[in-house]
Amino acid sequence: MALAFAGIAMTSFAQETVSEVVVPTKKNSVVTNSFGSNWFLGVNGGVNLFNGARTGGESAFDHLTPSVSVYAGKWHTPGYGWRVAYNGWELKPYENVDEMGYMNIHFDAMFNLSNLICGYNESRIWNVIPYVGVGWAGIKSVKNDDAYQGSLSANYGILNTFRVSKHWAINLELNGAFFRNGFSGRAGRTGMDMMWGAQVGVTYKFNKTGWEAAPDTDALLAMNAAALAELAAQLQAKESENSQLKQQLASAKSALVQAQNRIKALENEPKYVDVAQSVFFAFNSSRIESKKEIINLQALADAAKNAGVKLSVVGYADSATGSAAYNQKLSVARANAVADKLVELGVSRDQLVVEGKGGVAVENPARLNRRVIISIVK
Repeated sequence: MALAFAGIAMTSFAQETVSEVVVPTKKNSVVTNSFGSNWFLGVNGGVNLFNGARTGGESAFDHLTPSVSVYAGKWHTPGYGWRVAYNGWELKPYENVDEMGYMNIHFDAMFNLSNLICGYNESRIWNVIPYVGVGWAGIKSVKNDDAYQGSLSANYGILNTFRVSKHWAINLELNGAFFRNGFSGRAGRTGMDMMWGAQVGVTYKFNKTGWEAAPDTDALLAMNAAALAELAAQLQAKESENSQLKQQLASAKSALVQAQNRIKALENEPKYVDVAQSVFFAFNSSRIESKKEIINLQALADAAKNAGVKLSVVGYADSATGSAAYNQKLSVARANAVADKLVELGVSRDQLVVEGKGGVAVENPARLNRRVIISIVK
């Protein structure tokens, strides 16, 4: 994983660009969240319909009573979570009975079918979340303020959430529960008492919400292998180029020594010294920065003064970079820089013929074309 997320440092040359590396991710796969992430609170209100013992001729809707729910929970993955919930208020088990208080506290395992089937999508509007759970339910007479008489409860339902924002959602919940027969105080005809409910409300998600997509390690390793292979190829090419430059430098030093020896031998002789000398420049520069170049120009200036000849000073640029117009301007600037240095070293400007030839591609590598050539005007 450290290799997968390591930044790749690359040397930037003239007119080269480096693209940002995009980390590939696995479809429908996320990174497990921390304990403090993806918690939620909810509150709903609606009605409950109890189907316990009934007297003759009694309608099922005679057992319809108001209800509220409050719950808190956490999603451990986009598809699986849990909650602890309270549901209750009133219960009307059968006719001609005192108002009964009702409560059901239960723990539910929740399954987000939308994410499990269609894949995680934080911006999805509608999520369908069935759940099952167990708990404890109690009932008591409000009139007599009795203690709650309880029963284990088996709970189930479907929670539909409709996204409003990153933290808020509207709920529509359909739920049900099973209790022991006689939970309402009177045994019914069925094996157990049952409750159904429908509620609407809101859910609030706090702290960090959502999940980050999991990186595709196989794709990352393949990308790294390709990047390493590319770097190895670039390194080999640079080593080859470096070797060529060393050879060219050795040849240039040898030619320079020969030229200097010829100039010294002819200092007191004739009219001119037949020699051509190059001054090299950095990329996009017209400054003479090398002290060795200035020393060489001094020797050439002394020879030119003694011989009284004219010097041709021709500037060039690298045609592989920059526009033709820009390279013409740069070549003239380089030629003028060398001419100014020769004048500074004692050569009369009348002895100089200065011009720029623009971008060329005579030498390889291209950087050797960034130069000024000084030669005798015959």
